[in-house]
Amino acid sequence: MLSPIKPKDSKITEVKQENNCIYLYSQAGILRVLIFNEDIIRISFTQEESFNENQAVEFLQPQTQTKYDLIHSGNFYLIATSKLCCKININTGSVSFIRKNEDQDNLLFSEKQNQSHHLERFDSFISSGNVKFEEIQTADGVKKHILAADKVFDKTLYHTRLDFLLDENEKIYGLGQCESGIWDYRNSKQYLNQGNKKIAIPCFVSSKGYAVLFSTQSPSIYCGMSEPYFYTTADYYLDYYFIAPEKKENIVKGIRQITGKALMPPKWAFGYVQSQERYESQEEILSTVGEFKKRNIPLSCIVLDWLSWPDGLWGQKSFDKTRFGEPDKMVEKLHKDNVHFMISIWPTMDEKSDNYKEMLEQKCLLSGVNICNSFEKKARNLYWKQAKEGLADYGIESWWCDSSEPSTPEWNHYECPPEEVQFSEYIQNAQDIMPLEKSNAYGLYHAKGMYEGQKSDFPQRRMLILTRSGVLGSQKYGVTLWSGDTSASWKTLKNQLVAAVQFSLSGIPYWTFDIGGFFVKKGINWYWNGDYEQTTENPAYRELYTRWLQLGTFLPMFRAHGTDCRREPWAFDDDSHIFYNTICDFIKLRYKLLPYIYSIAGKVWKEDEQFIRPLFTCFEDSDVYDIYEQFMFGPNIMVCPVIKPMYYDKEGNEINAEKTIKVYLPKDCDWYDWWTGQQYKGGQWLLCDADITKIPLFVKAGTVIPVDQDNKTLTLRFPDDNGHCEPFELYEDDGKTNEYLDGKYKIYKVF
Repeated sequence: MLSPIKPKDSKITEVKQENNCIYLYSQAGILRVLIFNEDIIRISFTQEESFNENQAVEFLQPQTQTKYDLIHSGNFYLIATSKLCCKININTGSVSFIRKNEDQDNLLFSEKQNQSHHLERFDSFISSGNVKFEEIQTADGVKKHILAADKVFDKTLYHTRLDFLLDENEKIYGLGQCESGIWDYRNSKQYLNQGNKKIAIPCFVSSKGYAVLFSTQSPSIYCGMSEPYFYTTADYYLDYYFIAPEKKENIVKGIRQITGKALMPPKWAFGYVQSQERYESQEEILSTVGEFKKRNIPLSCIVLDWLSWPDGLWGQKSFDKTRFGEPDKMVEKLHKDNVHFMISIWPTMDEKSDNYKEMLEQKCLLSGVNICNSFEKKARNLYWKQAKEGLADYGIESWWCDSSEPSTPEWNHYECPPEEVQFSEYIQNAQDIMPLEKSNAYGLYHAKGMYEGQKSDFPQRRMLILTRSGVLGSQKYGVTLWSGDTSASWKTLKNQLVAAVQFSLSGIPYWTFDIGGFFVKKGINWYWNGDYEQTTENPAYRELYTRWLQLGTFLPMFRAHGTDCRREPWAFDDDSHIFYNTICDFIKLRYKLLPYIYSIAGKVWKEDEQFIRPLFTCFEDSDVYDIYEQFMFGPNIMVCPVIKPMYYDKEGNEINAEKTIKVYLPKDCDWYDWWTGQQYKGGQWLLCDADITKIPLFVKAGTVIPVDQDNKTLTLRFPDDNGHCEPFELYEDDGKTNEYLDGKYKIYKVF
């Protein structure tokens, strides 16, 4: 009969201490506990003789030595800081975490009690360059699909899995930007691979007040069902950070302490950004800006989408001189009107283009495809050189790094594949052209190259990079993420609201979407799936667009974009119609709130705060854990978007619906209605007016909101019952250079 091969014993047989690390040895491997600070502890497990330095290479190291105690107590080792205790089972190597001075019955998080750490070794191969492929035309450009590739050995890596326990009533949030609209991931499975409409962030946050952050840059799986686990496709070892601050509102601060500070965009980036697919000429761009000026609608930036290059030379980083004859003068004219200019660039390059030929000659392409190998510094430098010579030297100052996922196989299908199929195809496609252990992080390295280049050649030009893909740490490179090519429907709007609140827990503070959805009509492909064939001619789409824009007013970047119809405000009727007037009113509201918004940006950089804040991180009220339809925008304003039709069905027929929505006021404080000034007690549900001209907005009692009125900053007071208001810290700097990093900013307390 066959005899089973017994697993290696996980019993701890030896312990060593080295600065802020404790190493615990067993036959099964080495468990490392790194004390990052008082409320962050890193857990790593390897079967090698040491820990490979390439894991978590983009993450920060502890800045100081944290005092801790190592105690041997019965069957456990206790590693305790002043705030957190890591408890290790000597017999199994299983790890759990408890608050300092709390007992085992109140533990925060626990791995499974036996065999919680799993590593499966495998050999990773890379393409030798000999590939067979087919070209597929998609709405996202021409994609090369690898059919076969000759490969050579690259390195040894591991599939990893952490088995852990969750409480029955525990709720799980985060994981980046998913498409499903799920709010609580407790009983779901999520496949974390990058996609056109998906941003995979390997970090989940618990309603109990902790986060678990994995350092992987590879495709991963989170499972929160009966036997929870987290699986990574390709790493050097199993590695995660446990983050448990005393206050839930500081969880994201902990994430940034590990992954890096978020840079501030220029001040104009917080105004209204007008984009569409696409402006076709220099004249059209200037005339569009002129129309904004004529109509007295504020505008901060206009965007040039694809085909800035000569026709047929996809991805060439230069202007088509027949349509953009004097781009430098165009930019100069825009700046005179106080409007800035953003341009889209693509890592994919047509093989007839000079950019591609130069990349090929210098061996700066991903294997077998026409995409810049942004994982390599040499390629990043060349990519920036091309962007500088063809674009930046003409005055281009902000970058839309489009299609920043080299592999989007789901777009090769007419029908949408199941999530598990998408995950499998992504891995297969990714490992054919790039390092599997970094395959979720291409967007980070792509942005890093633009950041490094601009910082070198234009050191005082503040960074703004709009990109569709990113991972933990992307915020270090001045990025704003956006949610990809969505389709126009009320379901999508609801899911985008969930995505916004979930993504706020990623540590990357700057996020936006295409107001109105990218696709408005329905096409043969699964992703071209809008509900409105008549686009802006259909009042139902005008209603949806207006509600989408109202939500967009309260995102870090306020940006209209899409195809199938024009997106300027006057595409939605004129000043005799309520949709047009409401759109203009909310654009103006955005500018009124700029002192408040820019001050939040100052705290996002300086103190690692957030724009979008889930209610459960801000209040001790247990009734808010299931609420995603409302969020805090900065510390003082609660936003309650409308995500259902009230005027028209999708065919454009009038409906008789109540123009109200239910809003919950958390019990931690009293609240003021922004529109009426009426004060309400917290801890109650209200039926709020929500006609098309407004969405419910509430301000915390005892706070102030700085606003702009005629280019002067005024203060709106919302006192508590004692007439008291906490002062607000108004942040100011020059708004355009990087001198704020050297301390050249001012903070005023306003009352």
